[in-house]
Amino acid sequence: MTAHPDTSRPRWLPDALAGLALIALWALYFWRLFTPSDADVLSLREGDFSGQFVAFFSYQVERLGAGEVPLWNPYNYAGHPFLADTQSAVFYPPRLLTVALVNALDRTAPGELYAALQTEMALHVLLASLLMYAFVRRLTAASGAPRRASMIGGLVAALTYAYGGYLAGYPPLQLAVLEAGVWLPLALLAIFEATRGPRPGALCLALAGVALGLALLAGHPQTALFALYLSLAFLGYRLWLAGARRWRAWLPQFILSAALIGVVAGGLAAVQLLPGLEYLRHTSRSALPYAEKAHGFPPRDLLQVLFPGVVSQWSPLYVGIAGLALAGVAIWRRAAHSAFFALAGLAALVWSFGAGTAIFDALYLLGPGVSWFRGQERAAYLVAQCAAVLAGLGAASLIALPADPRAARRLARTLWTLSAFTAIAAGLWLTLWMGMDRARYETAGNAAVFATAVAALSALLLPRLLAGRLRGAWALLLVALVWVDLFSVTRGGPNYEPVRASDRLAEPAYLAGIRADLAPGARVDGLRGVFENYGTLYHVPDIRTISPLRLEGVERVLALPDDRAWELLAVQTVLTDWEQLMAPSAIVGVAQDALGPFNIHRLADPRPFAQLVYRAEVVPDEDAIYARLADPATSLEFIRSTALLAHATGSDLPADPPATFGVATVTRFAPEHIVIDVETPAPAILTLALPAYPGWQAAIDGERAPMLRAYGGLSAVALPDAGTHTVTLTYRPATFTVGALLSVATLALLVGGVGVARRARRARRG
Repeated sequence: MTAHPDTSRPRWLPDALAGLALIALWALYFWRLFTPSDADVLSLREGDFSGQFVAFFSYQVERLGAGEVPLWNPYNYAGHPFLADTQSAVFYPPRLLTVALVNALDRTAPGELYAALQTEMALHVLLASLLMYAFVRRLTAASGAPRRASMIGGLVAALTYAYGGYLAGYPPLQLAVLEAGVWLPLALLAIFEATRGPRPGALCLALAGVALGLALLAGHPQTALFALYLSLAFLGYRLWLAGARRWRAWLPQFILSAALIGVVAGGLAAVQLLPGLEYLRHTSRSALPYAEKAHGFPPRDLLQVLFPGVVSQWSPLYVGIAGLALAGVAIWRRAAHSAFFALAGLAALVWSFGAGTAIFDALYLLGPGVSWFRGQERAAYLVAQCAAVLAGLGAASLIALPADPRAARRLARTLWTLSAFTAIAAGLWLTLWMGMDRARYETAGNAAVFATAVAALSALLLPRLLAGRLRGAWALLLVALVWVDLFSVTRGGPNYEPVRASDRLAEPAYLAGIRADLAPGARVDGLRGVFENYGTLYHVPDIRTISPLRLEGVERVLALPDDRAWELLAVQTVLTDWEQLMAPSAIVGVAQDALGPFNIHRLADPRPFAQLVYRAEVVPDEDAIYARLADPATSLEFIRSTALLAHATGSDLPADPPATFGVATVTRFAPEHIVIDVETPAPAILTLALPAYPGWQAAIDGERAPMLRAYGGLSAVALPDAGTHTVTLTYRPATFTVGALLSVATLALLVGGVGVARRARRARRG
């Protein structure tokens, strides 16, 4: 039997070819990250990517490779709950895959870790393009667009999102932002499929929850919140379109559907979400004022919609001149769903200005979660999403609609007007360039000239498509125009440097000696020579960090005069270019970092990690404790010999301290398990240079003992009896246990639900 012409080749083949085209374009965009030629190679520049994400990634590789869950990190900020810091993304599935591959290949040197994480970044950009293609392809096909028009719309949307100004801007360096952001098209696609019938489909709604759960696990809650907002808005819009336009019918469906999405997303991410919420309550971030949280784009950033780079090194609002024109076509031609994405994009744009508009105050007060975060300019993420979808809808409508010469002439006039505007801007900048500072106006002039060229090409191509003069394979010129526009602007740029990733982050020679000299539990103040979160990367226990989430108690200790902070945090070595410190010290070495030479100071009498004291004062007011510690009248001898406690110990200390103090020796110092052998002639308080944090448990000779809060933000244990004791400290956060159980249960229910649905489908077919 001869096959019908329409079924002579697999239906999936055109989309597979489109996917291969996106992979090829991705390889063209990132080829310099992987080239073997040293003359051509690029890599992400160091900064947040290396100091935050590569450093934390190294700890994940080490601990997970050893079969351990990295709950606590002793190497930065005097110790902090590693898993609970959401940007660590410990249980993010793609990160787990990267960790497994790195360990399997034994590629764990710092430069190799850098290259592996950079590859993970690039692959997420590819994933963003494929998911956006799938969403817009389905959206336009369901609206009646022919296959060619639908595929071109999907390709345009994929390129606009993956290689537009937002995703090519700072997100590659802020890896959690990028990885949390790629999953929104999958959530929107799942919601679209779920709402195509009279009743929402549970499995597709669950898939939307999985996508949002992955966004949460990726480690940037603000981006996940943006994705949740747009997903819920799209859900409500789709239910309204599906016929539930009366509130009594619409609202129950919306609540049930949103609840299912939320339960799945929250359940999957609970293993990281619950510890993260607990951590947030103990960080200094919770006290940020309105002014810090209300910051957004200055209005001048709108210039970068047309002229990238004229205001800042990144242009997150740039979606390409061609993409902008196509988005306008979608709105003008009233393409299906264009009104929703236009309004959502406009709302996100207003949001991105923060307190620059009066609307933000209402969002801040009424929008769930809005007041938790700073950096409102990150709402550009939603602008980029909506603009990409609109560009895809516009491209599909140009090709799918019947030829309309009259509308084509109107479109041509509009685009030639845009070209004239950009040409005038180029002339003005050229005039300023010739008469003023050349370096200042070079970028702006280049951007204006390029915008003029792309606008002119758009004016030549788009009206011809609308008029029906270019059909068939010629429509691919639209994809080519978007490709040239975006790749020319966003490829390379300030994110990259001509250095091979594997050559980065070699351990400085001086750190080995510092590490070997440290007593168990002792720390370093890395004012120089360690920097950022490289304490974690090089196993040097630093009291500094660049993590945006910081324990408030440690933050306040570090705000004390240096000698007091060093005393309380058991600092033994200080790296600084100072010749003399606030505390007695000896310079034991001189080293050099990127800033020049610096000194390695060893404090003359550092406080050990565990110190026995025989006097205690109860000061319930934490502010009063820090004021007392900062007071010059409070001597270091007093701080070392007297515990300032938040609550009474419940045991009696000697009326007079013993003539000979006891000894506390740290015999094991692992991240979540510390063992201290104590010999004391009298009841005592064992003070610890350990941040006070929920989940730390103490045992004396195997019997549980309460953890005390000392010196405002640190820990202590009361020893009620004289003699020899073994004190064991174990970190077992209940939020991790509960979160892990919820995540496993959610995953099991999802797998079971898919199995039940498949059996039911087979039964209906049988």
